[in-house]
Amino acid sequence: MLQLIHGDNQVASRKKLTELLAEFKKQNKEVFQLSAEKLDRAQLESALLSESLFGQEKILVLEGLHSLPKSKKKDEFINLISSASIDIILWEKKLLTKTDLKKLQSDLETYEFKITPKLWTFLDKLSPNPKSKNALLKLFHESIAMDGAEFIFLMMARQIRLLIQVKEGETNKLAPFMLSKLKKQAGEFSLAKLLTIHQQLYQIDTKLKQSTSLLSLEAELDLLLLNM
Repeated sequence: MLQLIHGDNQVASRKKLTELLAEFKKQNKEVFQLSAEKLDRAQLESALLSESLFGQEKILVLEGLHSLPKSKKKDEFINLISSASIDIILWEKKLLTKTDLKKLQSDLETYEFKITPKLWTFLDKLSPNPKSKNALLKLFHESIAMDGAEFIFLMMARQIRLLIQVKEGETNKLAPFMLSKLKKQAGEFSLAKLLTIHQQLYQIDTKLKQSTSLLSLEAELDLLLLNM
């Protein structure tokens, strides 16, 4: 069986992978996790053909196959995976296209994790303008219900970094359609304000990792938005 976990919501997709691996281990299956970026053809063939050392059922987890650049190696890997007889899970950090899916096994089982439109709206509406505070908080809590606090935290940090880049004129790597929106949004912030928010996000992350926060991540972000 070939299973695919993909989508832009990497927190949710990682959670699904963790759940599947925990279930496999309960069933006494042997799990091998590999990164496509670090493999060559011979190593992948060996992983697909070799038997488990103790005769257990084998599961191969391959990460980042479709993030490889277009190449003969990538095509060969996809062909090997599609014709393999062992159970395989592909984990991809992005949403695959219909064309990508057609190249895989016909009985492919997929788990898709998209970023919701509500979260994109929330990120686009980030602003220090006190008049927009209530609407922003409403969007935040609606997004929490669908995307979860952890993923929203990651996407907020990303958005603030992008706005800092725009303020500092580092826009070469940004797509034109993104740049016009980001420039308009960045105009609502001073660079000092963006750097302060970035520092606050870093402090929240540190407290959570060290288990020194008295508040949940949702509550920490709530306070940050209230004081923005």
